[in-house]
Amino acid sequence: MIEIKDFTKKISIIAASLMLLSVLIYYFVPAIKISAGFPFILIFLYLITLLVFKMIANSMRNKMSQFANTFMLVNFGKLIFFIFVIVIYAFLNMEDAVSFTLTFFIYYFVFTLYEVFSLLQLKS
Repeated sequence: MIEIKDFTKKISIIAASLMLLSVLIYYFVPAIKISAGFPFILIFLYLITLLVFKMIANSMRNKMSQFANTFMLVNFGKLIFFIFVIVIYAFLNMEDAVSFTLTFFIYYFVFTLYEVFSLLQLKS
């Protein structure tokens, strides 16, 4: 079973690894377009993932129906918020919109994959 402290440690390692990989790609493989705002995207998603995991993990201590409601509402709210952030950024920075969206999606996918994996371990 994974604890919140363990989750924080492992997600920090994942974030640091993503940061290192992104810096290497950004500077040494310019053919792959990564948004110049990648450090901000990474920090933003890291903090949101920590917050969401703590909220959902705390709801698991109560009834299963409360966990299901919390999980669905938090993830729906998170997706709506992320879409809003992407659309606003794309509107304000049209030349970087595609790179930003792809970078955001890749980071989001990695963090969400680990979050779900950790929640499954927490449930066991």
